[in-house]
Amino acid sequence: MKKIVNYLCEPRLRVSSISWVNGNKKILDNVSFSLYPGEVLSLLGDSGCGKTSLLRVISGLDKQDMGEIYINEERISAARLNIPPESRPVSLIFQDYALFPHMTVYENIAYGLKDFDRHQKKLKIDKVLTDLGLIQYSDKYPHELSGGEQQRVALARATAPEPVILLMDEPFSGLDRSLREHIREETISVLRNSESAVILVTHDPEEAMLMGDRIALMKDGKIIQIGSNDELIFNPVNDYTVSTFSNVNTYVTRVKSKKIKTPFGEFDVINVDEGYEVKVLIRDQAFNLTAPSKENRYIVKQIDFTGENTRIQLTPIDSFDVVKITVPGLSSVKIDDSIGLTVDERFVHIF
Repeated sequence: MKKIVNYLCEPRLRVSSISWVNGNKKILDNVSFSLYPGEVLSLLGDSGCGKTSLLRVISGLDKQDMGEIYINEERISAARLNIPPESRPVSLIFQDYALFPHMTVYENIAYGLKDFDRHQKKLKIDKVLTDLGLIQYSDKYPHELSGGEQQRVALARATAPEPVILLMDEPFSGLDRSLREHIREETISVLRNSESAVILVTHDPEEAMLMGDRIALMKDGKIIQIGSNDELIFNPVNDYTVSTFSNVNTYVTRVKSKKIKTPFGEFDVINVDEGYEVKVLIRDQAFNLTAPSKENRYIVKQIDFTGENTRIQLTPIDSFDVVKITVPGLSSVKIDDSIGLTVDERFVHIF
């Protein structure tokens, strides 16, 4: 269950117009957003889009060329200001966990608690070890642990100091699927009980939707769109947002009498001039199966059951075009069946 985040309070983190050029390449391009107490923000995008670079700038490992960063509305980085990483109330979990190999689990977690006295330190470490099911591993070294156990130690080390900001750089990518889902659920449970504001970097749209209260979608160093799952699915700002979250059937057509024509019927168009060429994206889950008719008949060419959904490729009876659809569960249709289609207009996007 996602936490109710108060977006009316002051943000924990505010990033304002951050840009960074490294060599001749613009790594970050005018990035702005706010992160609120207790919020988990999924930072989603393809490899090389600037996600990890943004974390490094926020943590102070790298310095932006332009823009400002505020934590609890106190400026920590600007053109002539750069608070060093060790002085920022920020914890960072790297993709490879970055545990100290010569230290035990207990010592790895204690490393971030230098400002606590011995009694406070022991209480905090014992609590986080217990919460994450690691108490029996406190005297072990990282090489003696599985990947999932190492990931939990990295989480314990990052959360024990109760950081204002927690940055997580694809922490689950090295785990197999079943373990990844278990550790992910365990991790989000720990994060929901803290007041830390969290940024989770991922390239997996499903993970972004499961983990985040909001999603910030990045491309080419920019944040393309930021919002809730519903906002990005039902109100995408462009075709990149649409195609990030599902497979799509794409058509190019022109506006005529405030409508556009597709193989699946006509759709109304608002605020587009007559005769203007538009791109129509129809998500693969927009389609519902129905009985075929003379004007609505498709032939099933391929069926792939994924365990949760069925992906079906079809061709219209009068052309060689390919239509790709996804239906929930195991479909009863067979190769060469003749079927009809209806379209849920919520999943039709026109740009």
